[in-house]
Amino acid sequence: MRKPQNQPRQLIRSFFYFLSACLYLNSTNLYANIYDQIDNLDRSDLFYVEDLIFDPSPSSNAHIGDQFILPVTSDETILTYESYLEFNDIIERYQKILKSGGWQEIKIDGELSIGDVSPDIIILRNRLKMTNDIVEDRGIADIFDIFVEEGLKKFQFRHGITPTGILDEITKDALNVPVEDKLKILGANKTRLLNYMSGLGSKHIFVNIPGNYLLAVNENKIEFQTKVVVGRDERQTPIISSNIYEINFFPFWHIPESIVKKDIAKSMQVDSEYLKKNNILIYQDYYYEDTINPDYIDWYSEEPTLFKFRQNPGYSNSLGVAKINFANKHAVFLHDTPNKSLFSDGQRFFSSGCVRVQNIDDLIQWLLSPNKGWTSNKLENILSIAQTTTVRMDTEIPIKIGYLTAWNDNGLVHFREDIYGKDPIKKMN
Repeated sequence: MRKPQNQPRQLIRSFFYFLSACLYLNSTNLYANIYDQIDNLDRSDLFYVEDLIFDPSPSSNAHIGDQFILPVTSDETILTYESYLEFNDIIERYQKILKSGGWQEIKIDGELSIGDVSPDIIILRNRLKMTNDIVEDRGIADIFDIFVEEGLKKFQFRHGITPTGILDEITKDALNVPVEDKLKILGANKTRLLNYMSGLGSKHIFVNIPGNYLLAVNENKIEFQTKVVVGRDERQTPIISSNIYEINFFPFWHIPESIVKKDIAKSMQVDSEYLKKNNILIYQDYYYEDTINPDYIDWYSEEPTLFKFRQNPGYSNSLGVAKINFANKHAVFLHDTPNKSLFSDGQRFFSSGCVRVQNIDDLIQWLLSPNKGWTSNKLENILSIAQTTTVRMDTEIPIKIGYLTAWNDNGLVHFREDIYGKDPIKKMN
C-alpha cells in the first residue's frame, strides 16, 4: 500500500473529502441516507443502579458518539410473505454472483481509510459493488474516497459492525466470507423465516437472538423496537413460541440452582458479604420462611444447591423493575436489568438464557394498552410505589423468540454472527 508523498496526510484527506463531496452532492439518488434512523431509545436512567450479579464490560468499539444504529429500519415487519419473496430475490442475486466466479479475497495489510491510495482499493470497490453497497461509483479507482467510505459504512451496517467507514480487520473478515457460505446462510434463514411466520397473529412480539433486537408488531407494522441482551453461548436463549399472559412488577428473583452453583457459590468464595450486598436470602425450602445463615454453608461443596435462594425486589434486583411472563419449559422470560451499560455493546450475549429488554416500561405500555381501563398513569403509579404487583393481560399476545442470522430489511440483506453455531457452515479457528 502506498501513500501520497510530500504532503501532510490531513491536507490530503481534506482534499479528497472536498472533491468527493462535490461529486456526491451533484449526483442524484446515489443512496438513501441509511443513517437517518438513529437509535434514540436510550434515555437517562431515573431509578436504576448497576447490576451486581453479572457485569461484563462492553467493548469499546460498539458505539460512535453514543449513537447506535437501529437493527431494523423499515416500518414493515420482516416476518411477512412479501419479505419472504424479497428474500428469495436476494438468494437469486447471490447465486448470480457465485456463477460469475464470486468475489476476490481482500488481502490488504493494515487498515485503510479516506485518502489512502492502493491498487487493492480497486478490488475493494469491485467487492462493494457486487453486493450493491456501492451503487454508483465515481472518482479515481485506486483512491479511498467518499464513495468507498460510504459503501463500506453500508456494508458494516448490514453486518452489525460499527459503521466507521474504515477497512479494519473485522470488516475484512466479513468481506472475505465466501459467497458459497453466504448462500448456505441465506438458505438456512429462508427456512427459519417460514417457520417463524406461522401462527403469529396480527399483534405479536418477535425477538431475534443473533440480531439482539425485539420487535413489537401490529398489523404487520413495527410499532416499537428495542435492543435486548440474550444468552451467552454456554447458556443459550432457546427458540420459543408462546403467549405473553402477565407482567410482574418489582418481582422476587427465585435464583435457579444452576446459577447458585456456577455463579453465587464462586462469588461467596471471593466475598463473604456478596449475598448481603445483593439483598439475597437463603431459605430452607420453597415456603421461604426459614432463612439460613450463609456462614454455616460450605461454599466449596455442593451444599449450596440444597437450599433456595431468593433476591428481594428493588431497583438493584437482577430482574429490574419488571418481568414479562409466557409459558415455556425453559423457565425463560423477558425482564428489565439494572445494568443499562450492557445495551451499549454491539453484540449483547451476556445473560443466562433469559432476555433482558431495554426500555421495558415502553414495551409494557404497548402490551397493556389493550387492557380495559389501562392508562400510562397506572404504569407510572406502579413504578413510583415500587411494590410487588402482578397485572394480567386481558388478551394474551403471541411471542416468538427466533434465530435469524440473515434477514431482509428495506431491500438490504443483513447478516449477523452465528453465535450459537446453528448455521450450516464451519467456523474458522
